[in-house]
Amino acid sequence: MAEAIATEVAKGILGNLIPLVTDQIGLAWGFKDELTRLRENVEMVQALLADAEKRQVGEERVRLWLQKLKDVAYDADDVLDELAYELLRRKVEIQNQMKRKVCFFFSFSNPIAFRFKMANKVKTIADSLKRIYDRAIIEFGLTRAESTNANFDIMPNRETNCFIDNSEVVGRKDHVSEIAQLVTNTTSQKLSVIPIVGMAGLGKTTLAKLVYNDAQVTNHFNKKIWVCVSDVFDEKKILRGILESLTGDSSPLVADNVILEKLQEQLEGERYLLVLDDVWNEDSLKWESLRSCLLGITSNIGNNIIVTTRNDRVATIIETLPRCRLEKLLDDECWSIIKKKVSSNETAPLTLDLEAIGRDIAKKCGGVPLAAKVLGGIMCCKKEKSEWSAIRDNEIWNFEDGSGMLQILKLSFNHLPSPSLKQCFAYCSIFPKDYVIEKEELIHLWMAEGFLQPSQGSSSVMEDIGNKHFDILLTNSLFQDVENDDYDNVKSCKMHDLVHDLAISISKFETLILEKDPQDIINDVQYDINHVRRLLIQIDGEIVPKIPLSNDHVQRMRTLVSKNTMFGNILSNFKYLRVLKLSGNQITELSDSVGCLVHLRLLHISKTYIKALPNSITKLYNLQTLRLERCWYLEELPKGLKILDNLRHIYVDVRYIKRSLKDMGNLNCLQTLSCFIVGQDAGEQIKELGCLNQLSGDLDIRNLENVRDQEEARSANLAIKAKMNQLRFHWSLYENRKVNHCNDEEVLEGLRPHQNLKSIKISGFGGKKFPSWMSLFDNLITICLERCNKCEQVPTLGHLPRLKALEILVMDDVTRIGVEFYGSSNDVLFPALRTLTFWRLKKLVEWKDAPPARVVFPCLEEVTIKRCRQLRSAPCHFPFLQKLRISSVYNTALERISSNLTTLKSAEISYASGLTFVPEQLFCTSLQSLQIHGCKELSYIPDTSQPLISLEELTLHDCPELKCFPRIQGLRRLSIKECGFEDLTKLQLCTSLSQLHVENCPYLKSLPDLRECHSLAQLKIHWCYYLKSIPDLQECHSLAQLDIYGCNNLKSLPDLQECHSLAQLEIFRCHNLKSIPDLGELCFLTRLAIRGCSNMTHLPEGSLKCLKSLEIGGYCEVLDVFPSLNFIQHSHSTLEYLELKGWAKLNSLPGEIQHFTALETLVINGFGEIETLPEWLGNLSSLKKLGISECDNLMYLPTTTTRLIQLEELQIWGCSKLRERCAEGSGEEWLKIAHIPKIDMSNGSITLYYHHASNLLLFHSSSMVQWLLLTDWL
Repeated sequence: MAEAIATEVAKGILGNLIPLVTDQIGLAWGFKDELTRLRENVEMVQALLADAEKRQVGEERVRLWLQKLKDVAYDADDVLDELAYELLRRKVEIQNQMKRKVCFFFSFSNPIAFRFKMANKVKTIADSLKRIYDRAIIEFGLTRAESTNANFDIMPNRETNCFIDNSEVVGRKDHVSEIAQLVTNTTSQKLSVIPIVGMAGLGKTTLAKLVYNDAQVTNHFNKKIWVCVSDVFDEKKILRGILESLTGDSSPLVADNVILEKLQEQLEGERYLLVLDDVWNEDSLKWESLRSCLLGITSNIGNNIIVTTRNDRVATIIETLPRCRLEKLLDDECWSIIKKKVSSNETAPLTLDLEAIGRDIAKKCGGVPLAAKVLGGIMCCKKEKSEWSAIRDNEIWNFEDGSGMLQILKLSFNHLPSPSLKQCFAYCSIFPKDYVIEKEELIHLWMAEGFLQPSQGSSSVMEDIGNKHFDILLTNSLFQDVENDDYDNVKSCKMHDLVHDLAISISKFETLILEKDPQDIINDVQYDINHVRRLLIQIDGEIVPKIPLSNDHVQRMRTLVSKNTMFGNILSNFKYLRVLKLSGNQITELSDSVGCLVHLRLLHISKTYIKALPNSITKLYNLQTLRLERCWYLEELPKGLKILDNLRHIYVDVRYIKRSLKDMGNLNCLQTLSCFIVGQDAGEQIKELGCLNQLSGDLDIRNLENVRDQEEARSANLAIKAKMNQLRFHWSLYENRKVNHCNDEEVLEGLRPHQNLKSIKISGFGGKKFPSWMSLFDNLITICLERCNKCEQVPTLGHLPRLKALEILVMDDVTRIGVEFYGSSNDVLFPALRTLTFWRLKKLVEWKDAPPARVVFPCLEEVTIKRCRQLRSAPCHFPFLQKLRISSVYNTALERISSNLTTLKSAEISYASGLTFVPEQLFCTSLQSLQIHGCKELSYIPDTSQPLISLEELTLHDCPELKCFPRIQGLRRLSIKECGFEDLTKLQLCTSLSQLHVENCPYLKSLPDLRECHSLAQLKIHWCYYLKSIPDLQECHSLAQLDIYGCNNLKSLPDLQECHSLAQLEIFRCHNLKSIPDLGELCFLTRLAIRGCSNMTHLPEGSLKCLKSLEIGGYCEVLDVFPSLNFIQHSHSTLEYLELKGWAKLNSLPGEIQHFTALETLVINGFGEIETLPEWLGNLSSLKKLGISECDNLMYLPTTTTRLIQLEELQIWGCSKLRERCAEGSGEEWLKIAHIPKIDMSNGSITLYYHHASNLLLFHSSSMVQWLLLTDWL
């Protein structure tokens, strides 16, 4: 299908050449005749394209002719762009009175030579086009179309709502119900896997989404995770994807153990559903490795994985439950999908003729939903019988090449209404599969490539054309998975795998993606690199010298994208580059040679370490888009950017940039400006915004204290900027201001924006009242008022019809929120508000109810009130509230708010002054989660009058007066910390418990009988000093994690051999514990830690076969040798991590260690009398990390250390004798360790950082440690 784009490129470029070949250019350079001939030849060739397009499929020579024409068209475009650039450069020089005696490095030595050379280029191209034309007429017999139009009008989108809801699925309801039942009923296994199998386009991902969002499934699982796997099955990438799905944090984590630790924090004891979408891996070892990691992360049972795949072999490898096989839809079901698309906004029914043709077309879908969706997208704007008949009778249905779905997609491509739109679609091949495509960035890329040229006489700008193109591709189902922003505008999308395959096949010879050895590209006879115009480098490392392209090939590139490669001065070789994207690159500077890229339209260097931009960037007169987000070290921009008249979009990060570009008002085309920092000097004042009437999107204006008065504020002309979505007004904190006067009220009055504004944030405002215009903006969706410390009341906002989110933060002088907050002009107040936040209103005492006989907060779902310490009164009418967060307020306010709640699902209460009991009204039947923190006077939680069947989670932390546990049934997760409970007898009623955490309850002496808690998966008992026993756990067959820390009166543990699901057992600092019961053959136990139990004399018996992590030591110091490790099965040992904590008299390591050949990390600490490590250490061939600390007498390493070729890191801390002997180059032991890449022998005082206190024993008595930072201390 690659031939398809050759025609479209030729049409698109030739169409764009006509406007470029202007009399202005001809007169300016003195070769008008040559340009006239070029224009005539372009028009002649254009007339042949329609016939060539039809014949290229069956005639190879026509296809090659088109390819040659495309290359010449590109050359012509480059030459004319160079002429236009030189005109622009001279214009800028004249405007800035920059008279030079010598020419710039990128021009020719003198204007005469330049004219002569460019005239020759134009003549050569005109001649080439003439030869191409003659050959087409004489050799191929191509015929001229009677009339051609170089400018193709984009058909307007007839639908007012063209975005299709993905939940509208046909023929899959039974599958949804079946899978939902399976995943919610498999509670006995730790990890169940259900594959969804089917051919491409059948809706596997859509089915997985329906199950994922099913109410029954959502209620059953504590956590839901979605990860798209795609072609490469990379365990680390998948685990990182799981973490990102859970936390929303996309920060890169390098170390595997860090990722696993964070996952354990998130999933420990939780029941989760994981969807792995689009899996291709057939390597069972890779799958087993991932499965093993997932089993080790959480100890809970009932976890489920849904895997979507096209491959039955994949399903065979992974399934533990019966697979769901998707079959093709019936023809009637395909017609139902098409009909929904074509009738979505039509009031009149389809005629019988159209329906008959539509049903015929539905039969051609082959039962594939994606095909029906795409065909519906083609047909939705065609209402004539002849148009539908043309689709039904299209010759494309006659091709039997085994790629029927691609043929249908190709038909959709063919029906795109313009060559530029087809180029835009093909360009999307530069994105990897499953990539989230940002709409704004995509349109800017299309602009840079020249696909969005307005037709002559059109008032449209490129961005408008790009938006129309995007909508058409979306309407045609070539884009999917749309995400909207806060204003319901499309923010991003994805491409279905098959649609992406189509884009790749169409642009095969245009786009070169290097993701493997470049030599493979050279050897691929199917790949012709002579016509490549876009280069994407996805290989790690500096691979520029390996790129299989000559200098001629490099010069032709129009798009260059790379995250890893350092190009340096090689950039200048990419002479005709339009797009340069190095986002996420490790570069610290951008080469001066970037100034040679005179055709460049888009420069994207976000997320780099660049400290300054080279001044040569100011010569890029064609530059349209400059993206510099998250350039952490970039503080200012080159002054000369002000002369780049074509610059339309500047993205910088307000967190790092210190000052705005001077004289920014010169950039008349500017549409996007993420921030403007107001200065006092000329060229930095707010009036620079006044001329930028095209500004749109979001704008952050900072340092507003530098605006003198209302008149100067008005000079920004914000009131006429109709395309602005969001404005953020920031004043510096009063104490940090460099000016003494305070004129904030008149300045804000003068900053009145346009009525279309959707979001506003006002921060640091020093006035006492808000401006008159605040209450007049009916289109506002979000409002944030922050640190307006002088304001005494909040503005009237209740009448705003579209306001969804309101935040009022840190307003020190507000004492009362009265009826004026609501207003009285409407019967419904705050009609659309969904979230309301009050934070740190330190003088607020009263929040009044709305006026009577008014409907108020009909849509409010979430209320947050924090650190309003004086608040005593609040409204009581929140009819649909689902989430309530209250912190640091009086109990009377809480009682009022909770008095009429009927829909509440989640409540968080903390530090409520005077709260002695939890209001019973809070326990409504819909409540799912209740968290109470730091309520020091709380002594009573009432027994509920009716079972709380929905309440699943209860957290009680830091409530020392709370001594009696309430009678609550149905709980699944309970966490109690620093409370005064003496007994927890009523816990026996909570037979559904899956997690029980009890920490630092000093009066607790016993736990209740847990034998009925058959779902209990996680039990943690920490620092309960008077607890004497742990109840019988033999019936807790689901128990997967048992942690007991700091229970000094505990003398024994219950039998654990029947806890067959136990995966993690940790015992820490239980000083009266002398032994651990035998562990038998706990086949799921992967982590065992028994540390700091100072009276323990021996380790448990057993035969543990799956243990991966073992941390032991810190036992009774009367022992002369370390206890035996015979409880670990030596043969085929799976142990990967071993940490040993010895004591002063020990002089040897346990000999069993030599059998742990899978060991990757070994940590040895505190073996006081050991002098040499054993020679068998060299047998641990898998060892990657060795840590030795506090072994005062250790002097010798084994000679076999040199055999540890996998060893990557050696740490020697607090071993003064050994450290001296391991001195680099001179130490007696140095040669034994010289091969190790990373050696750490820190000396003197050091600071240690621990994310988990479980690792603390390694440095328990280190004299070197002066600072110890702990997080997540247990």
